[in-house]
Amino acid sequence: MKIGIDVSRYFDLSGGIGIYAYNLLKNLIKIDDRNSYTAYSYFYNCFPEKWKDEKKLSEFSSDNLEFSQIKLPTWLLKRKWNNSSIQKKEEILGNVDIIHSTAYMIPEFFNTKLVVTVHDLSFLFFPQYHTKENYELVLRNLVYLNSRPEIIICDSSQTKKDVKKYFHVPEEKLKVIYLGVDEKFSKDNGKDKKTEIIRKYSIGFDYILCVSSIEPRKNFIRIIGAFSEIIKREKYKNLKLVCAGGKGWKNTEIYQKVKEKNIEEKIKFLGFIPEDELPFIYRQAKLFLYPSLYEGFGLPILEAMASGVPVITSNISSMPEVAGDAAIMVDPYQEEEIFKAALALLEKGYRRKELIEKGYKNIKRFSWEKTAKKTLEIYENL
Repeated sequence: MKIGIDVSRYFDLSGGIGIYAYNLLKNLIKIDDRNSYTAYSYFYNCFPEKWKDEKKLSEFSSDNLEFSQIKLPTWLLKRKWNNSSIQKKEEILGNVDIIHSTAYMIPEFFNTKLVVTVHDLSFLFFPQYHTKENYELVLRNLVYLNSRPEIIICDSSQTKKDVKKYFHVPEEKLKVIYLGVDEKFSKDNGKDKKTEIIRKYSIGFDYILCVSSIEPRKNFIRIIGAFSEIIKREKYKNLKLVCAGGKGWKNTEIYQKVKEKNIEEKIKFLGFIPEDELPFIYRQAKLFLYPSLYEGFGLPILEAMASGVPVITSNISSMPEVAGDAAIMVDPYQEEEIFKAALALLEKGYRRKELIEKGYKNIKRFSWEKTAKKTLEIYENL
């Protein structure tokens, strides 16, 4: 069987979808010696020239994998696609048996079975937090969820519930497959490297950490408010808030909040952190704050737990499902709850230790190999 996987986000590991595509493909070719894979890039504006990144390609050296070299940008492919006969469409695909769309896109196939992964429905619940272009793109594709895909993979039971409710998808089409956590977050590669990274970003050794793109849904307004109350205490006057993640969107109000609180020197927006440096940023944090307003899964929760950092997260959407009993749950709409939970962890060493130990146990439920094995089962059962 030949399986095509859309890895448009493969070279963009700054978000959860890119991390998912990368780890899924990496583990599929490791565990599967019966089927062959073709990696496609043309369902997003990701051009084949990027395949020339030898460092990344070297991780995928395998006899059962090829990277498609179709040199057509998305809009041109779509025009050609819609004007082609069924036979020519099959030729464009390379005669694959299954296509797996890993990032919401639902291409129009005829004789090819289709698997789609839906990570979350944040665009539907919080349209005001998305750009108009992103909202329209995702909605334009997901309206076909009920008709085109054979199987829809959801990152969590919460996402499955949402998809079933809002798109009226039959139960038999929906499968929940959890994401994993990379083992690099569990490894301690030495004090010297840790010190080097901390110095590189000038963040010191006394900070609370957030990891996410800087956007409204991640609840930065209330995080900043809670943090500003903590550092009013003499004991925590040198504490910093470190925010690691992409620039995001619609974040003007977030930066204005920092200025209003007059704490510019206390908050560090690091931007995107390379994947080989991020574990060191996690490992040194006093605690990890993730009181998001909505998540389809919440990978940073597991990354923090694997790094030995106590976690505070939201008591809504998929976050309790992922965190289990290994995190403090708060109402993300209540700034005071975020403040009290963070202050309690800073002051109670025994509670920190308890959560760290529970975190190590919790992450055993998740691995990218499990993700790949369950996904492969879906392919083979189609």
